[in-house]
Amino acid sequence: MSAAGQAPRVIYIHGAGNKPPAAELKGAWDDDLFQRDMGEQTQMVYYADLLHARPGAIGADACTQQEAVAGLMVGTAMAAEAASPVDLSSLDERAVGRDLELLAGLSPQGQQLGLRLMLSIATRSAAQTRAEPLAQPLPLPEPVRRLLLRELLRRLVPDADAYFFGSQREPIRNRLRQTLDAADHPAIVVSHSLGTVIAYDVLSETGFTNRPVRQLVTLGSPLGYTEIQDVITRPLRVPAPVQLWVNFADPRDIVTLDTTLADEFRGGPGVIDSRVDNRAPNNHAACGYLGAAQVRAVVTSGLVTPTAP
Repeated sequence: MSAAGQAPRVIYIHGAGNKPPAAELKGAWDDDLFQRDMGEQTQMVYYADLLHARPGAIGADACTQQEAVAGLMVGTAMAAEAASPVDLSSLDERAVGRDLELLAGLSPQGQQLGLRLMLSIATRSAAQTRAEPLAQPLPLPEPVRRLLLRELLRRLVPDADAYFFGSQREPIRNRLRQTLDAADHPAIVVSHSLGTVIAYDVLSETGFTNRPVRQLVTLGSPLGYTEIQDVITRPLRVPAPVQLWVNFADPRDIVTLDTTLADEFRGGPGVIDSRVDNRAPNNHAACGYLGAAQVRAVVTSGLVTPTAP
């Protein structure tokens, strides 16, 4: 049976920041997207171990308010003070100082990217708030929400620095290359955050031109930012093997404030942009995207094997 006639497999690519162990993360994505264990029909392209010394637990992907606040406390190195009332203004001041520490630890190129990205996010966020004030209240108090967004940037920017400018670029790409090379079936690639960049770069390589990729699903992608487009594979085009690219974005997600990619990534079938409501506290968490009905419907439709005429 040819690859085109086989049942497709779903390849996950996680985003920036430390993650739980690979098997645990894969199981969580199965539960969020399909509400069951998918066994060998899904695979996780895991690269967090290349960037972090040991697996994480609670982080920016927290999907409940309790987990989000716990992750915030851990991220700000204040978990030991959890029994005391939280001084949000003090936390916010300390966060600014940690922003400077974060940039100081990056490569020169990473510092430039981080500054440009932070400024771009701040500018777009302010413009969007003025143009489209949110009708629904945010799920967390604004001071806590600001800190959660800072924690998200602290996870994204260092990992982006390591991927774009560090020695881990090729090892990270190799994880996806090896998964694609080993597969003898059509692929559905479901990627989140920095994982969408990795998916785009690898699928744009000429070696995968004839690889059947039934769907590329991008969730919370930063590919709309000029700062990111400056350091990815160019020209900006739909990768040759991709038969359908669906991009999902929550307009409240700071990583996807530019919610559309179709106007910049052309060629082939084009990109279908779809706005979704990510119900996680920080609006960027993978679980919030994977649990959205629109995302589940698209991926599920791709798993249907066409019958021969």
